[in-house]
Amino acid sequence: MIRRELRESENSSEDLLDKLQIYRTSFKDDLSEVFEKITDIAKSVRKDSIISFRIKRIESILSKIKRQPTMALGNMGDIAGCRILVYRSSSLQKVIEQLHQSFNVQDVNDYLKEVKEDGYRGYHLYIESPINKDKLIEIQVRTVESHKWASMVEIIDMIYGTKIKEGQEHPDFQKFLLLLSDKSNLNISRKEEVIGIDNKYSIHSKLNEVFIKNHVKIRKDWLTISPYQNPYFIIEVDVNKTSNISSYSNYETAEKVYFEKFKENNESNFVLTHIEKPNFKRLCVAYASYVLIKHDYMNDWSIFTSDIIEYFIEKEDYDKIRFYRNYIQDNLNLQIDLLGSEFKEMEDYRSQNSLDYSGYEEWFGELKDRLSEIKKIATERQNDRKRNFWSKMFGE
Repeated sequence: MIRRELRESENSSEDLLDKLQIYRTSFKDDLSEVFEKITDIAKSVRKDSIISFRIKRIESILSKIKRQPTMALGNMGDIAGCRILVYRSSSLQKVIEQLHQSFNVQDVNDYLKEVKEDGYRGYHLYIESPINKDKLIEIQVRTVESHKWASMVEIIDMIYGTKIKEGQEHPDFQKFLLLLSDKSNLNISRKEEVIGIDNKYSIHSKLNEVFIKNHVKIRKDWLTISPYQNPYFIIEVDVNKTSNISSYSNYETAEKVYFEKFKENNESNFVLTHIEKPNFKRLCVAYASYVLIKHDYMNDWSIFTSDIIEYFIEKEDYDKIRFYRNYIQDNLNLQIDLLGSEFKEMEDYRSQNSLDYSGYEEWFGELKDRLSEIKKIATERQNDRKRNFWSKMFGE
C-alpha cells in the first residue's frame, strides 16, 4: 500500500505519513528491550562505550523506498537500529561475540573483514526481536574513529547538498573520503590530494564557519536542558545548516514532537535518539553530523598541511612553500576571527542569562582549547631549523 502510493505520487499524503508513523513506532518496545541488553554487553567490555538507538527517520524510509521500489517495509532491516561505539579496535570482537551469543542473528554485514569500496569499516547485525520474531533490529558496531569517518560522509552531504551516502556519484568528494579512511597511512602525495580537494571546495573554511556558528547555538540549547531527566533528544539541521536540539523525558512525547516537526517542515533533517548516560561529549560523538560543531578532520587538516610544508622546506621548493603558507594563513585567520566572535557571543549570553555555571565553564574551556590548538599549528615543528623557518614564514 505505502510502496504503491509512493510510486504513483510525487508527494507523500498525510494519510501515508500517518501510516508510516504507526509502523515506525510499532518498533518502540522491541527497540527498548534490545537497547537494554546491548548496553549491558557493551559496558561489560568497555565502560566508555557509547550506546544509542533510533528509529529510522521518515525521510530516510521514503528515500529508500523510492530507490528500491520493490522492497517491502518488512524487509527493510534497519527501521529500528542501535549503535555501539568503542574506542579501541580490540573491543570490537569481544562485543560482536557477545552479541552473537545473546541474540538470534538473522544476517550480518561484516565490513571489518571486507572494507567497503568507499572506505567504511564496521559490523552490522540484523537480529530477531526478543519480543516479536517478525521484526528485525539492526545493531551497528564500530570504533569511534570509523564512526567519525562515517559522520564526515553525512557532513559533506549536509553542507554541500550531495547524496553520497545514498549512492550519488561525486568523484572529488568520494576520493577525499576514501583518502581520509586510511589517513594514518597517507604519503605526502596523497596528503596533497586531500588538501587539493579541500582547497577546491573550501572544505576546511566551510566546516569552520558551520561548526563555530552551531557551537554557539548548540551550547545555548544544551545549557537550557537537563539531559539526565530528559534523555530523549531531537536534533534538527535546518536549510541554513543551523542545528537545534531539544530533549524530552519520555519516548512517546519525543516521538509525537518529532512527527509534528517533520510534517511542518520536511525540508529540515531531524533525528530522534536516546543515548545511554547522555552528556555533551557523547551526544557530539554519536551525532556529529547533526550537532555540526566539530570533527577530527580539522586536526587532520593541521597535520597534513604541516607535513606538506615541511616536506617542501626540505626540498627548498619555494613556490610550493608560498602557496601553502598563504593557504594555511588564510584558513587560520578565518578560524581565529570566527572564534573571537564566539567568545564575544558567549560572554554576552552569559551576562544576559542565568546559566548553570559548570556548563558555562565547560564552554569557555573548550574555546580556550581550540585557540591553543590553532596556535600549535604555527609553532610546533620537529626541530629548531624548521621551527625558526616556520616562525619567519608566519611573522612570529
